Amino acid sequence: MRLRFFAVSLTLAFLLFTGTAFSQTFTGLFDGYYGYNFNKPLNQNNQFNNGVPSRAFDVNHQMFSLNYAEIAVEQKASPVGFRFDFGFGDTARVTNASEPSSADLQHIQQAYASVRKDNLTVDFGKFVTPLGAEVIETKDNWNYSRSLLFTYAIPLYHFGVRTTYAASDKATFGAYVVNGWNNVRDNNTAKSVGFLAILKPSDKLTLTENYLTGNESPVDGDDSRHMFDSIATYVVNDKFSAMANYDYGFDTLFGAKRMWQGIAGYGKISFSGTDTGFKIVPRYEYYYDKNGATTGIPQKIQEGTITLQMVYKEAGTFWAEYRRDWSDQQVFTLSKSSGDVLRLNQDIIEIGYTYSFSKEVK
Repeated sequence: MRLRFFAVSLTLAFLLFTGTAFSQTFTGLFDGYYGYNFNKPLNQNNQFNNGVPSRAFDVNHQMFSLNYAEIAVEQKASPVGFRFDFGFGDTARVTNASEPSSADLQHIQQAYASVRKDNLTVDFGKFVTPLGAEVIETKDNWNYSRSLLFTYAIPLYHFGVRTTYAASDKATFGAYVVNGWNNVRDNNTAKSVGFLAILKPSDKLTLTENYLTGNESPVDGDDSRHMFDSIATYVVNDKFSAMANYDYGFDTLFGAKRMWQGIAGYGKISFSGTDTGFKIVPRYEYYYDKNGATTGIPQKIQEGTITLQMVYKEAGTFWAEYRRDWSDQQVFTLSKSSGDVLRLNQDIIEIGYTYSFSKEVK
């Protein structure tokens, strides 16, 4: 598998430096970290006591870890284009952990073809979900660790057809028909349908609304799932921005009704007032997994995070983060010399580094 990763990387690097007959954009990413969980889990994994990871991608305790290494190539549709993202590391493995296909697809984050006519774009293939305030790549998020909502409330990717229509510079609408949640190969004959609206009533405010519905049961029937995702981002000025994300989902699985919902609030303070320099980003979340549908344990879980960023124009970004998770159930394992005990919380600190580049080749 590593040989395949390096073979694809070398091929893309060759194209990057030799050029092609088309205008393409190559991007690359490195993301690594060291994390320390004060509960000191003996298996060195950040997880609940039922084995479900309590973090999205930063799953390792007391070790240096490769979060993600990625290289991507994109040709904007004019009128035809494509995008291909190839990744390696814990992020690739975790993102595709529930993939039902027998093919090894974990290193392909996205692979789709595009057709564009005026303001309408149609994509076909595997693409990341439009839901959520955060994304897979750390560098494009406000915090280093992913939110509870990103980890448990929403899917990460889809396979199917999506359309996007830019009505104006203040309104974009989209619709898509996909196999379902986190699957290239569908687990039933039903399909999921999603709708997207991005509104910018002013230069400072952006509102995003997503709705996704479809049967996610491994058998056909009326076990439909509904997911509502709302995001609001407000730029107060060059030095302070705020963001909020609310998710509400429910479904029926084998006759049992399930519901989950949560809210996350973010603030970003930029001391320089530019994209570079020192930044502080606090985040607070509340997540209610009423029936244990997504975490495997019925619980109310909260988290508070404080992230420090030092962003350099050419040298990437250094991250330092402290996060505390706490639940109304004893779901975290504290390892002691006398044996493991369960507790209501966990505290984790992380030091991370991300570097990315982008190069257009004509």
